[in-house]
Amino acid sequence: MKDALRELTRHPQQHISTFLVVIVGAMFGSGLIGSVGLLRKILDPTGEAGGTLLVMLLMTTMTFFAIALFVSSIVVANTFSIVVAGRTHQLALMRLIGAKASALRRGIAAEGLLIGALGSAVGLVLGGIVTWLLALWAEAKNAGTDLESTAFNPWCLAPALLVVLTSWVAAWNGARPVLSVSPLEGTRRSVEPSGRELRRRKPMLGMSIALVVLGAFFLGAGIVSASESPISILSAVFGGLLSFAGIALGSAWVMPPFFGLSGLLVGHGTSGRMAVGNARRYPLRSARISMSLVIGITLVVMFGTVGSTVKSVMGSMADSGVYDEGEVMLMSQMIDNVLLFVYGMVAFAVIIAVIGVANNMRAAIMQRRVELGMLRTVGLSIGQMWRMILGETSQLTISAACLGIPLGVFYGWVGTYCMFGSVDGVQFFGPTPPWGVLIAVVAGCALITGVATAIPARKRAQESPVRALAAV
Repeated sequence: MKDALRELTRHPQQHISTFLVVIVGAMFGSGLIGSVGLLRKILDPTGEAGGTLLVMLLMTTMTFFAIALFVSSIVVANTFSIVVAGRTHQLALMRLIGAKASALRRGIAAEGLLIGALGSAVGLVLGGIVTWLLALWAEAKNAGTDLESTAFNPWCLAPALLVVLTSWVAAWNGARPVLSVSPLEGTRRSVEPSGRELRRRKPMLGMSIALVVLGAFFLGAGIVSASESPISILSAVFGGLLSFAGIALGSAWVMPPFFGLSGLLVGHGTSGRMAVGNARRYPLRSARISMSLVIGITLVVMFGTVGSTVKSVMGSMADSGVYDEGEVMLMSQMIDNVLLFVYGMVAFAVIIAVIGVANNMRAAIMQRRVELGMLRTVGLSIGQMWRMILGETSQLTISAACLGIPLGVFYGWVGTYCMFGSVDGVQFFGPTPPWGVLIAVVAGCALITGVATAIPARKRAQESPVRALAAV
């Protein structure tokens, strides 16, 4: 623990993104718990509804918190993988003088625990402040009295503690590569694992396949039982989480085919071929960046598909005479309002994913300081360097969209079918893609990755090749 505290004190900048992710997660969770208490007091001031209303509100809000927690765990694990990759030289030197790999891994995991504790404390306070402000606003609108007492609910500690635990476990998982650091690497400059080295990681690939298969089983069970009961949605949600976790764990194997597909579009000219070659040589680094984009794309497209598909189902029911057009229009307006709320909840998970994208892009460019300096030395112009980095960014964005959009449409359709498959008059239906959302998602991802790339790339472009090579 002392070593972890010393490392955080000396180099706090390497964990800024993790700290922000933890703050957002804890604030979101504690704010949701406080908001549940606030809504219950507004909607049921006398308590006549009993615990039914509370259970419904808790199930809804905890679903979104679980999504945010899941996303944050992936981002934190990826961040610590980057930290380990950047410290390979230092870790190898410590191995060379007798340090055990397991002890080094525990030290890195302890950093995650400390960051989780500090960030959760900050997020807990911020969540309480947000709920308190909402309570004051509700009182000003005559929604109730003594509402501010719900702002600091002791149950708000539960999501904060979950965030701490998740950060620690994710850091432990992200620090796993330290076990493969050889003491001999302390004598040379280390880089990200290449494709050849990655193929040796068969246990990780096996676990990824197992999660995807198990998730597919639960998704299939949900689809099959959808005509009998809407409870099948629970099986579908569980299957979706498992299958996506498997895809994220095996991203270094899942993403290369998409890199190859997008490479056909951007791999023209010298700069384009170099951009495609970088993604091919270091699939783990490229997959780590693209998976953060895949998370955000999948979430937004999934809920957009739910909304558009539900509207389509309602329209079909109106045509068949189950509902009249007036009822369908009213339901469509309600769906739009619900989607606004849903997108507000999902925004927190997307923000976490965006932080992961920015951190991964920054770290990837910073780690390539010597490589870029060498390319400048042998004649690569600043314009060509920019085109190469832009080509890599475009390739990652296109690849993430090629995977995230189908996943989002599929998960959204499964969820909708499980909810409505048992309703009288509803036949089997397919997904209705939200085309406007798809266009906005791709444009937003291009903007996010462009900004996240431009800031560190500009610093590297302004640096002289001699200074960059001196970092060897």
